[in-house]
Amino acid sequence: MVRKRILAIDDSVVTLKQLQNILEKKYDLVTAASGVSGLKHLDNELFDLVLLDLEMPVMDGFATLTTIRQRDYLKDIPVIILTGTRNKQDVLRGITNGVIGYIVKPINSQMLLEKIELCFGEEE
Repeated sequence: MVRKRILAIDDSVVTLKQLQNILEKKYDLVTAASGVSGLKHLDNELFDLVLLDLEMPVMDGFATLTTIRQRDYLKDIPVIILTGTRNKQDVLRGITNGVIGYIVKPINSQMLLEKIELCFGEEE
């Protein structure tokens, strides 16, 4: 079976390392420390899912998400938001931009895996 490829975009090295520890046994994970870097990966590689932090310098998660949705070859890629905020406006804004889920930091590994498995239609 081919492993699913996930791109995690987050400016926190700690979060990226945590995601790597949670996901590396089951998925191929590529990390990017900024929205700009993440978009470069998306332009050059195929991914099955994007995990996207909202609060990043230079290009925040919403700007990154908007760019993803504007590109025909990326517009249908599933995106799960990672965020430290519980702001309802952000949740609504994400939903209107087609995110499939939210994970509030600190990341609960079981919840993250369940959301990813649901996205991929996997069962334990």
